[in-house]
Amino acid sequence: MTSGVPLYFGDDAFLHATEVSLPADILVATKHFPDVTLDDLPELFDESFEILAQAGPVGPAFAQYIGDPTDVFDLTIGFPVAAPTDVEDTETGLFPGGPALIMSHIGGFDGLGSAWDSLMELHFARGGAQPRATLEIYATDPSGTPQEDLRTDLIILY
Repeated sequence: MTSGVPLYFGDDAFLHATEVSLPADILVATKHFPDVTLDDLPELFDESFEILAQAGPVGPAFAQYIGDPTDVFDLTIGFPVAAPTDVEDTETGLFPGGPALIMSHIGGFDGLGSAWDSLMELHFARGGAQPRATLEIYATDPSGTPQEDLRTDLIILY
């Protein structure tokens, strides 16, 4: 889902790591999950997308990871929305803004690990500190896009 609020990005992929300043005024509907692991993700994403769809998304889904995504971390899944939502078990808030490093991954979700490794390596090589959070924006809809054409924007929040 890329129509409506683009969360910042638009239709062009970030083929190289790019420093940006993410806006802090994009309204989002979210579900938050503390203390999860990678094994929990498929079920949490499926459950969240079904519930969050009721909030009237106006742009692509995103996930925010706080902590070590190879261990136990906090996860927030959301969509931009046009107005606050009253959908049960969701929260309305703002997309995390501020300085960030972004790069797009083109291809299936199985390649995200190596894409993240490359982006994090570059971030630390540039003298970057431990990120305050990492995010993925699912710029293409996996239900209607071939795996090789999927685009996931990877973001490191400083």
